[in-house]
Amino acid sequence: MKRLWVEEHLGLDAAYKLIISPNKGLNLGHYLIDDYIGKGQENFEGQLLQFESSEYPVWKSIRRFFEL
Repeated sequence: MKRLWVEEHLGLDAAYKLIISPNKGLNLGHYLIDDYIGKGQENFEGQLLQFESSEYPVWKSIRRFFEL
């Protein structure tokens, strides 16, 4: 379900780069987009973009971040 949502809203390229993991701190990369904090995100090596936060309340704000 998550992959289909990502593909529909963010495109096929984003779906190919999607990683679904119960421990987010194990992921490697520059950015982690997540709406839930408390599953290892504090150990992620890159930048966390917390979806539905005051800074990134909607997907448009996430997309805007990457377009800058």
